[in-house]
Amino acid sequence: MNIPEVVDFNVLIKYQRKGIGNKIMDTVEKLAKEKGEHISLAVGLHSGYGSAQRMYIKRGYIPDGSGVWYKDKQLEPYSKCENDDDLILYLLKSF
Repeated sequence: MNIPEVVDFNVLIKYQRKGIGNKIMDTVEKLAKEKGEHISLAVGLHSGYGSAQRMYIKRGYIPDGSGVWYKDKQLEPYSKCENDDDLILYLLKSF
């Protein structure tokens, strides 16, 4: 499948919690919808990504079923890893 992916989406700290992230995502999703039926993104799993995790869930993103990834590789069950910025979960939204 050729699914558009949001990569390295960030809002500067001084602009967070003002709706800017949602406005940007509105535009990104509108563009993705013109290309197909889905959009994908990855989100970090440590608490520093809590706001982003909640925003994506509220916007209708769900795990894509591929499990947890670490350093660009899909983790095998019971693999060891570190809870750092490279520990991610891919999310998918269908239109």
